[in-house]
Amino acid sequence: MLPNGQSRGAGPDDGADHNLQERLLNPQSEIHRYEWREVPRPVANGHMVIAIGDVHGRADLLTALFEAVAEDIARLKPEQVTAILIGDLIDRGPNSLEVLGLAMGGLGAFTKRPVKDVCLIGNHDYWLRQAVDGSLDDDDLRFWGANGGEATWRSFGITRVVGARDMILQTRRRLPDPVLEFILSMSVTYRVDDYLFVHAGIDPRQPLNNQTLKTLCWIRDPFLNPEIWPFELTVVHGHTVEWNHGEPLVHDHRIGIDTGAVNTGVLTALEINSGQMRFVQAWDARALEEERRRSG
Repeated sequence: MLPNGQSRGAGPDDGADHNLQERLLNPQSEIHRYEWREVPRPVANGHMVIAIGDVHGRADLLTALFEAVAEDIARLKPEQVTAILIGDLIDRGPNSLEVLGLAMGGLGAFTKRPVKDVCLIGNHDYWLRQAVDGSLDDDDLRFWGANGGEATWRSFGITRVVGARDMILQTRRRLPDPVLEFILSMSVTYRVDDYLFVHAGIDPRQPLNNQTLKTLCWIRDPFLNPEIWPFELTVVHGHTVEWNHGEPLVHDHRIGIDTGAVNTGVLTALEINSGQMRFVQAWDARALEEERRRSG
């Protein structure tokens, strides 16, 4: 079942299937705010922490979610706000360049209150960083292209690539200096009290200070289903899509917020406000229509 939502713009008409095509051509996002619940671990009083899952080129959903969270900040009036993009800004979706621009402005561009904006690097973003710093090789380029990179290249205006060196030169030439600098500045992890924010996760078999970049951007099973969890912290992560047609599950050691935006049409944010938390989602018209059909 769909939760009660607030629409951004005019919401879809439940009884007008003939308007579906028009809605898909002119998408409107609907915001769903779930119930507040107790947090696994509190953050400092007066501190509101927001984490947003893998965007993958969906600038429309990121804009809608930024607007919704800004409204929440205006209502809740926290003393301190930290906003974290969990990585994988680019690839697969149609508007990677626009997403990079939104990430550079951050949530702070949508609210009058001071915001500490943090952008973490995901495995897809790392391929772009390699194109910027010159370390991209031909194998990286092929792997990138096979995993949604061509959508990003098109958004940059790159229509033909002849090897990694050409990709490096075109990327540096086509992206403005502030965008290049932003890509190089993306963080790997960020910690707030007893929460660790990272793109993919951490290896429970290794000490925190011995985690590799490959692990932090790529890990799955050893982190998702550990035999033993040795850390006194909760990890908030993306990378692995966990979509159950509603709010994400909260596990004992982790909270996954990648709801597969590019395929499901749903982008998820986690709001932590001192001792409470909730999920906020932006649903596009296609996601709403599919959920109505699924629900019968």
